[in-house]
Order: sequence, then C-alpha cells, then structure tokens
Amino acid sequence: MIPLFRKLFPSHKADLTEALDDAMHRFVEKAGTIVDLRSRVFPYIDLIAINLDGAIVDPSPPAMAQAEGETGRAFECANIEVSGRKLSVGGVPVDLRMEMRDVVCDWGYDANAEAVLILRSAREGQLVVSAAQLLLEEAIKRLVGAKARLYGIELEQVRLFMRARGRRSIAADIQVVAKKFFARAKIDIYAQLDVTSEFVAKISQLKCKGDGKLGSFACTTLRPMFDRVIEKSFPLRSIPLLAEIKLRDIHVAVADTVDLTVDFGNAQA
Repeated sequence: MIPLFRKLFPSHKADLTEALDDAMHRFVEKAGTIVDLRSRVFPYIDLIAINLDGAIVDPSPPAMAQAEGETGRAFECANIEVSGRKLSVGGVPVDLRMEMRDVVCDWGYDANAEAVLILRSAREGQLVVSAAQLLLEEAIKRLVGAKARLYGIELEQVRLFMRARGRRSIAADIQVVAKKFFARAKIDIYAQLDVTSEFVAKISQLKCKGDGKLGSFACTTLRPMFDRVIEKSFPLRSIPLLAEIKLRDIHVAVADTVDLTVDFGNAQA
C-alpha cells in the first residue's frame, strides 16, 4: 500500500499523477518529475511509468500505510513500469527494473484518515534487481572503511567473490587486508543470504576470521554488528508495490553482476 499523504483520494488523472509523484519523492531523493501517467479514458489507465534513475533511496522512509475500514475500486492500469538505473540504496549502487501487467488498484484510508493506494492484483509481472560485483566491492571498501577509520584502521584491499548456492541462496567471500600503524592483517568474512519459501530474505550465516591481534580485534569489533544483521529479515512483501500481489517465484544468478528476479501475478502458470 502506498500512502498518498492527502485526505481525499484523487478522482482525476492530473490529481492522481500529482499524488503519485509526491509520494515517490517522499521515498527517494531526486530532482524533477518521477511519475508519468497516460490515460485516454480515466479511470482506465494505459501506463504508469516511474523513473527512479539516479535517485537516492531515503534511509528513513515514511512508514507503509495500512488501510482501515472500507476500500473500493479506484482504477485499472494496463501497464506499470519502474526504472531504477544507478539507484543508490544505502550508498550501494543497484539497477532496478519492474514491469506489471493488467493491474487492479483500490482506494482506502489509513488510521489518520489519509488516502492510500492499494495495488490489489496484477495478471503478471517481474522485478529484477542487479548489482555489479565490482561496484559492490567498491561500496564495501568505502562504507566499511569509513567505520574502520574510527578505530585507526585503514583498509588497504577489499576483494569480493560471490556465487549462487541454489535458486534462492547467495554466498559471498570477502577478503580484506587491513593496516593499523605498522601492523597488517588478513581478514576473511563469509556471508550467506537465503530467501525462504515465504519470500523472506535473511542473512543465515555471517562469519569473520582474522590473523594476529589486529585481525582478531577487527572480528571482535564486527561481532555486535553481525549479531544485529543475523537477527533481521526482509519480507519481499514489504516492497510497497508488492504488498498485496501474489508472489510466484524468485531466483538469483551470479556472474559479473548479481541478479535477483522476482516473478509475481495472478495468471495461471
């Protein structure tokens, strides 16, 4: 469900376009127009195109709205397309693409009596999230390096090696060479991410092994953060556009890029 941050649900094409564009700007930082809506006979919509290219995802986005009480049919949309090339998520560059066909949308109101848009169903659709291993490696060195410098540690080298362990599992080996004053240490980190049959993504393993006193210190310092990460999970249904949509399959592929593909929709396989 998408909060629209207004008391009345839009009843015209221009109002709906403005409301969706305003909502998107509350979740990402990007100049200019994000939403393009095309409709010959409202409330039948031909296309909603959402352009997130180059946007920065808000690290503290607004809470997802929950409809309370009565809901009703708002409009039908033949196609929804989302483009997110060079999208920055927590400082990590990713590419995102989503397509939805024959989408049914409802209106509703949350506990504050503000309008929400409910994507009730889609005949078929696909979400693809991609990230280049080299860019992920650079992001790890930049983000982790900033934390390490707080302890007087410099990361001289970071190498990332990722591989698929199955259709719904990814393993990553991260090799780090760290330096503090005249001491150097090699640190090996192993991480494994799995997606459950309920479409919940979770880090199932996160291990650290370091050489010498510096390596041991680094792993000890990372342990509390690792413990917090292990405890967390990410339901794919928490993605605003997929909250009410039937998820059908998910798979990962690893080469120069890491690709996660989610298939969804109500069409019969």
